[in-house]
Amino acid sequence: MYLYDELCELERMGERIQVGLVGAGFMGRGIVEAVQSCPGMEVAAVSDIDVERARAAFEGTDDVSAVEVKTLEEAAKARRIVTTSPRIIAQLESIDMVLEATGDPETGAEIAYFSIMNKKHVGMLNVETDVTVGLQLSLLAKAAGVVYTVCAGDEPAAIKDLCDFTRLAGMSVVACGKGKNNPLDVSATPLTLSAAAGEKGLNPKILTEFVDGTKTMVEMSCVANAVGLTVDRRNMHGPVVSKEELAQVFSLQKEGGILNREGVVDYMIGDLAPGVFAVVRSKGPIADQMMKYLKIGEGPNYLLYRPYHLTSLEVADSISWACLYGKTTIAPSGPLRTEVITIAKKNLEKGEYIDGIGGFRVRGGLERFDIASEQNLLPLGLASGALLKNDVEMGEALSWDDVEIKDSLLLQLRKIQDRANG
Repeated sequence: MYLYDELCELERMGERIQVGLVGAGFMGRGIVEAVQSCPGMEVAAVSDIDVERARAAFEGTDDVSAVEVKTLEEAAKARRIVTTSPRIIAQLESIDMVLEATGDPETGAEIAYFSIMNKKHVGMLNVETDVTVGLQLSLLAKAAGVVYTVCAGDEPAAIKDLCDFTRLAGMSVVACGKGKNNPLDVSATPLTLSAAAGEKGLNPKILTEFVDGTKTMVEMSCVANAVGLTVDRRNMHGPVVSKEELAQVFSLQKEGGILNREGVVDYMIGDLAPGVFAVVRSKGPIADQMMKYLKIGEGPNYLLYRPYHLTSLEVADSISWACLYGKTTIAPSGPLRTEVITIAKKNLEKGEYIDGIGGFRVRGGLERFDIASEQNLLPLGLASGALLKNDVEMGEALSWDDVEIKDSLLLQLRKIQDRANG
């Protein structure tokens, strides 16, 4: 039976998967609309720092009004709630799965942790949290008998699907990645992108994370750590290339390509966006013959791709797999292969505080985990609010020695993860 049939059967039986959402921004509102349109599940609770934004997420979905609550007792009496307290959602007995969509690493870690401790499945749209402490959260979820997963809809899950398909077909992954949606500008700030963000209906910080490359580094790290791949070089290659050229460009240098090694994540700027790709290689002559016969290419490398990812519209898939079957869509597995590091976007001075992802001072980079560990490089997810103890020049990677970091649950989870990861 297919997932949709299972959900329809659940609906016929008068049951629905109960979903709680934390973060009612653009992505969160899309999730509510999509889930409310899907049989066998419903969003029963939304939390946001702006309660009216949480309430607005339900507008136009159905006739059930959301009740604002401030306590768990109030929440237990209502069918649908909005609240400024995400812990209420994590503790609410009726909730089966909590979706975290704030984009803030510290908030994401707290919501995921308390949801897991309260035996809730966790769906992360907050990939920034995942690349910081996702391995530890995944281990905690397994111990608690629940699912921790990054959700379908964004590029990491779509890329993992391609990689899984490749390996099931007896082929190897040479390189996989995404088409970057925005031209790369590592100097981008919320100020320089203010007008463009307004036109797109986005928070300027979110658009900045997209344009300065941080989001791409985060997403590709998520893929690498879940699929067992690495990076060819710091921050990847990111060539400007057409879809037709991808299989050749992402081949080894001795074959006329740009790679020093196979089995890597990367990205491209060109006509594939907003799709994802896998450059693959067969392991036998019959497979080569079949690929040529099916007009996939002439080899030795072949391009498999999906020309889209549908963000919030695909999240119900991960909800279904987690709640019906206890299965993860994509999550890190140790040992970790990559680290999202912190790079100075401008000359930084001792005594400054780092403003975090999508801001004015730092951006994300991607490095092999072993190199990042050897060089004591600072994970980007821990950088927000850190006090600089040293001057750092523009373009340099920050180390743990350069900052003083406030204590938090996020930091403690990271320390535990680092010890476990060896």
